[in-house]
Amino acid sequence: MIAFFPDAYPDELLYSQLARYYKRSGYVRYAYAVSDLYKNDTTVFPSFEFVNQYTPDAMSWIVNNKSWDQVIAEHTMYPAYIRFLPKLRRQEALKGLITCEGNWKNLMCIPATGEKRYMRYCPICALEDREKYGETFWHREHQIQRIRVCPKHRCYLENTSAVVSSKSSPGLHDAESLVPFYSEPRLCSNIREIGFTQYLIKVMREPVDMDNPLPIGRFLHSKLSSDYLNDAGTIRNISNLYTDYLSFYGDMTIMTQTYMQKIFNGYQHDPYFVLQLAFFENISVQDITQLPKKIELYGIEAKYKELADKLNLDYSVVEAIGSSVLKYNYNQTHVTRKTGPRRIDYDEIDIRAMPQVQMVVRNMLEHDDRPEKVSFAKVQKALGLPQKAFNNMPRCRSYIEKHIESQTEYWAREVDWAIGKIMRNGDPITLSRIMKLTNMRVRDIASCCPYIRDVGVQQIVRNMLDLR
Repeated sequence: MIAFFPDAYPDELLYSQLARYYKRSGYVRYAYAVSDLYKNDTTVFPSFEFVNQYTPDAMSWIVNNKSWDQVIAEHTMYPAYIRFLPKLRRQEALKGLITCEGNWKNLMCIPATGEKRYMRYCPICALEDREKYGETFWHREHQIQRIRVCPKHRCYLENTSAVVSSKSSPGLHDAESLVPFYSEPRLCSNIREIGFTQYLIKVMREPVDMDNPLPIGRFLHSKLSSDYLNDAGTIRNISNLYTDYLSFYGDMTIMTQTYMQKIFNGYQHDPYFVLQLAFFENISVQDITQLPKKIELYGIEAKYKELADKLNLDYSVVEAIGSSVLKYNYNQTHVTRKTGPRRIDYDEIDIRAMPQVQMVVRNMLEHDDRPEKVSFAKVQKALGLPQKAFNNMPRCRSYIEKHIESQTEYWAREVDWAIGKIMRNGDPITLSRIMKLTNMRVRDIASCCPYIRDVGVQQIVRNMLDLR
C-alpha cells in the first residue's frame, strides 16, 4: 500500500520520481517496493527512459496531478525519439507507449549503443537543485543520446554509476544518492556544439505534432540553399552538401553521407541528425516543430505532379521515370574528355573518411536490429569505396581492426540482442526462443556466455544453462 508519493519536478524523468519514492519509503526489501509499484513484479526491469506497467495503486499516484498523456509527454524521453517519424509510425509508437503494449520501442527512433550508457548529470544543475529543492534528480534533457553539454550551464555532462539498460540488474537508483555533492564543472569551449545543443533542447520542449503527414526529408529538401540544387530545384549536390556539413560540425558526432541521403529520401528519421541538418540550414525552432501540411512543388517537380494528375498515376512513378529519362539524355549529350590516369590521394581520403568510417561502424554495432559483424568488406560497401581501399588507408584500417570481433564475441552480442527482443515482446526468456532467433546451438550459447558484457544478461543465460 502506497501511503505517499512525491510530486514530479520540472524536466524530471518518471523513473526519477519513482526512485525518490523508494528512497523515502523505508522499504525493508527492494522486492516489496517493486511489488507495490509494478505489475509482473517478478520479471520487471524498471525503465529509466520510458514507462512500465504499474499497479492501480501506483498509477493513481502517478496521475494524481497530471493525465497519463501529460506524464509521457513531460516526464519520459518520448519527445526526443518520436518527433520526425512518418505519421502512421509516429501514431502507432505513441499508442503503444501509452498502453505499454506491442513493439513500441522498435517503432521509435532510439539510437542503440554497443557500449554501456550511464545516467548523467550537470554539476551546476545538481547544486541548484539541492539549493532549491533540497535534493537533485534525473533531468531528462541530460539523458538525450549524443549530446554532451548542459544547454543551460554550457559544461560537460558527467556519468554516474547508474546503467541505462533494461537488461541490467533491476533497481531504483535516485540521483541524490549517486550524484556527488560537488564536482568541478568542465566548461565546453565549442560554441557550435553549445548552440546546437540549445537548439535541440528547445525543439524537444515543444509539443509533438502527431497528425502532420509531411515527410521531414521533403521539408529539409525544400529549405536547402540553391548551392546544393540544380536549376529545376530537384537534384541535391549531396557531395558538396556533406563536405560543408563536415566542416560546419567539426569533431562533433556526425552522420555518414549515405545516412544523410536516406534522411532526404525518407528512410531515416534519427532526431539528432535531422536537427543537425535543420540547424545547419538555419531553420528556426518554430519552423521545424510546426511543419506545413504540404510543400509547394516547383520546377520539374511541378511538371511531374501535373503529368501524374493528368494520367491518373502516382507522383512517385512519374518522378522515377522522369529522372531516369533525364539521366539517360545527360549521358548521351555529355562527352567525358580523357585527361590521362588520375592519381588517387589515399592519404587525403583516409583523413576525410575517418568520421564516416566511425559512424558506419557505430551503426553496425549500435542499431536495434539483429547485430552485424564488423568487417572491412561491409564498411567498404557502405561507403562505396573500391575493393581493398583500406589497404591504402592506415587510419581507417586501424579503427576497423579494433572493432573486429571473434565468432564467440559476435555470438555474445546476438544472444544479448535476442534476450532484449524477447523481453520487449513480453515473452518468457527460454533457450529455445534464443536458439530460434539466433540460429545458434546450445553449445554455441554456452561458449559465448563469458563474453556477454551485461552482467544481468550473462546471469540469465547461465541460469538457463544450469537448468538444462
